[in-house]
Amino acid sequence: MTMMVGVAANAQNKKERHEPLKPEQRAELQSKKMMLALDLNEKQQKDVKQLLIENGKARAEFRRQHMADRKEGKKMSADERFAMKNRMLDDRIAMKTEMKKILTPEQFKKLQLVKKDRHHEMKKKAMNFRKGHRR
Repeated sequence: MTMMVGVAANAQNKKERHEPLKPEQRAELQSKKMMLALDLNEKQQKDVKQLLIENGKARAEFRRQHMADRKEGKKMSADERFAMKNRMLDDRIAMKTEMKKILTPEQFKKLQLVKKDRHHEMKKKAMNFRKGHRR
């Protein structure tokens, strides 16, 4: 009985701990990480933060709509899926273009390297997870 109460309480705590961050909060953290990694000046940090907020709000709205559709059991057609992926790529291109305007060429190059390294690490973790090495 005690064990069941402990498991139930722990499950509720996990749910509370994983409440998603607001786009503004996420943008604040991301811009500070970028400031540390890329040595941004104050104007660059402000511009990057504003760009991240706008991007985050758009992504949050898209996710909200997508999850509502999924709950209704609505499935995407091939054309809708194509349009969604096309829009995501357009958003990514626009983000990259804006970042190029804000950052110096050296900072942008370093950002690309950081992204590449992070992608490699995530891929490695996913492979380990599939193989059964949880941590």
